Amino acid sequence: MPLASVDDVAARIGRPIAADETARVAAFLADVTGLIEDYCGRDLDRRSGQSITLYPEGGCALPIPARYQSFLTLSAVVVDGQAVTDYTFNGRQLTRDAGWGESAVTLTASWGYEDAPASLRAITCSEVIRWLALSPGVESERVGEVEVTFSGASSAQTLSTATRTSLRQGRWRRGVVGSLTLRREGPVLDLRGPVVVHD
Repeated sequence: MPLASVDDVAARIGRPIAADETARVAAFLADVTGLIEDYCGRDLDRRSGQSITLYPEGGCALPIPARYQSFLTLSAVVVDGQAVTDYTFNGRQLTRDAGWGESAVTLTASWGYEDAPASLRAITCSEVIRWLALSPGVESERVGEVEVTFSGASSAQTLSTATRTSLRQGRWRRGVVGSLTLRREGPVLDLRGPVVVHD
């Protein structure tokens, strides 16, 4: 299911989507969802009861690829055809004291958002509305001093610079984590340890 619905787009453009436009809008919603997920490097739309096959490299920790980490829940873990339960899961990796060996590990899992956050829904709708406003073969238009950029018919179906910036600034992109820098007023502490002064 896409990150937004046809009704979400209709609410933002202020009119119902005509019957002959519905299939096009639905296809654009699916396309934008796929492009956003590819750009962010993670699946954001909910997948339920899917299989993920992982290949351990030895050791006790088995990392879960970032693509599957959004609200990941596990219902089964199978190694060599046998269900295993002697593992811990912290959302990013499975840890097993006995180790994972070298056989493929198959997870039955669900991940992604049940309901897309409002910011992702807004980004998805704005991209679809932009795509709907462009004529086929037109990449961009400008009103002041009339400028139209033409290109191949499929090139308009890409994420805009504004959308990529919004996704980068949000918490959606893999590896991007927001942080705060805290500074305390007062003297700077020397954390190198005791200083020995020789005479």
